Amino acid sequence: MNPLVNYFRNLHEIHSSQAAVKETSYYGTLETLLNEIGKTLKPRVGFHASTVRTSV
Repeated sequence: MNPLVNYFRNLHEIHSSQAAVKETSYYGTLETLLNEIGKTLKPRVGFHASTVRTSV
């Protein structure tokens, strides 16, 4: 299936669950989209979304 279609379908599922955090809930879905696109490129490109937490 088309990676973009999967991306929007996953966004809808996350949003519909009402368990989503404003921003970070969508990182995994974005990471998957970018990696699927990256697999088609020469050379292949990978993406990793990470969150950095700082303690005060």
